[in-house]
Amino acid sequence: MFAGLPGLGVGTLFYVVIAIWMPLRELDHVLRGTSSLARWRLILRQLFNAGGIVLTVMAAERALMWALGAGGPQPFSPARVLHGELDSWSPGSLIAAPIAASLIMLAGVMLFVEILRVVVAWRGRLTERKRSASGFVNALDSTTGQ
Repeated sequence: MFAGLPGLGVGTLFYVVIAIWMPLRELDHVLRGTSSLARWRLILRQLFNAGGIVLTVMAAERALMWALGAGGPQPFSPARVLHGELDSWSPGSLIAAPIAASLIMLAGVMLFVEILRVVVAWRGRLTERKRSASGFVNALDSTTGQ
């Protein structure tokens, strides 16, 4: 991994993504009437922490670019990415590659976890069907006297 670059690892990115997801997830609880003020305080605290992480990483990169004599990274624009200019643009940022690598790793880990979740649920249903089928056979055996 990218040792020496705190705040860019998979764990930190996962935390930031989950903190951003929390208010969206809480909207379901609001619609069901099970949300509370305490839950929203926790969500706001986590959002504040995640925002602090993002701002700290951005400030650290600006300071590093200034210390190295660069004018600073160019603004990130989806149009630049879509038009294939990311290669020519990426030298303007020292942490673009580590963040991209961490995001790819995070996506891979989350995809793997979701696949495992589906497999475990499928196995559980299969086991439950076998149990219910064997219970049905045992019930038939007890009614026929065998």
